[in-house]
Amino acid sequence: MTNKNYLLHVDNEKYVLRLPGVMTSNLISRHYEMNNSILMSQAEFNVETIYFNADNGIKITKFLEKGINFNHNNIHQYEYLSLISKELYKLHHSDIQFNNEFNVFETFQQYFDLLKDKNGFFCFNKNIQLIYEFFLKISKNNSFYNIKCPCHNDLVPENILMKNNKLFFIDWEYSGMNAPLFDVAAFFLESRIPEEKQKYFLAHYDHHLDFENSRMEILFHQFTQDVLWFLWTLIKEENNETFENYASIRINRAYELMKELMKNGFI
Repeated sequence: MTNKNYLLHVDNEKYVLRLPGVMTSNLISRHYEMNNSILMSQAEFNVETIYFNADNGIKITKFLEKGINFNHNNIHQYEYLSLISKELYKLHHSDIQFNNEFNVFETFQQYFDLLKDKNGFFCFNKNIQLIYEFFLKISKNNSFYNIKCPCHNDLVPENILMKNNKLFFIDWEYSGMNAPLFDVAAFFLESRIPEEKQKYFLAHYDHHLDFENSRMEILFHQFTQDVLWFLWTLIKEENNETFENYASIRINRAYELMKELMKNGFI
């Protein structure tokens, strides 16, 4: 949704050329992305990075021949959930240190400053003011961020590839040090993982983690993610990109997540 990708054929080899989309230089630090992408390639969590221009965001990576591209349908298989959970745990418990942190609340403020039509944000629907106030309140809750590790922070199914049972996480645009369950929450949300399979995933990710005890933190992160990507969509649409009802889906779900958090005594 952020960029345009092209398949290149050069000297019997295949590569993927990434051309950045509108406004991406304001939304993303390409210098952090470059550093993190290269680190992840060296650690074999990412496909091979051939070229990266941090000034304009143009990137070339090695094409994964005969690999599996994940989507909302095939990613739900138990075999894949087990593999992804273990690879994500391995990433989170590696000794890799990124030079930057991804803070969802600071990123929201950065994006909000970029938004020209602030009135359009606050008038988007009848619940937006409540959502915004709740978002600001929970920004003071630091208990979920005591432990930080290298995180991808944008684990949509399309950012996970597999070849010969080896997984690769690609597109490290939003990567940074963050709470490990932020990644887990994003994976559940973006891949539409049902609850029984969330329990399965979490048990294989870390058997010490209890789903019920982790559920509020997962919902907390998912709420913040939906609010952030809602705002991201408004900015992109101000710059002549169209996402149909994507913003509505995000903010309506954020409202339901907020109600669930409040029902369980969160704030």
